[in-house]
Amino acid sequence: MSEDPFELLKSMTEKALPKLASKASGPVKVFQFTGEGYEPFYVEVGGGTVKLNKGSHKSPTATIQVNKDNLLKLIKGQLDAMQAYFSGVIKVTGNIMDAATLIDIMNTARSA
Repeated sequence: MSEDPFELLKSMTEKALPKLASKASGPVKVFQFTGEGYEPFYVEVGGGTVKLNKGSHKSPTATIQVNKDNLLKLIKGQLDAMQAYFSGVIKVTGNIMDAATLIDIMNTARSA
């Protein structure tokens, strides 16, 4: 398993794309990831697909700030997103409700 959050999440979502199509329907939402230990990247969810891109998006739906270790734990299912948010391990700016979509996508991708 990759220790690069971008590569790990990308490989998981690519494998799970058939299962993710229904969860990724509707308008495109953009989730920006920033934090210590990795390059910024963003996830576009919508239109029946999930795309990961390196870099920064000019107007993300939500920005998730989390360090590399905790992001890897989150992706692998070793860290509960809601507990991490309420304890301050993860900071979310923008539309917090839309961020729940991303948690659902990660959970589905992990189980594929």
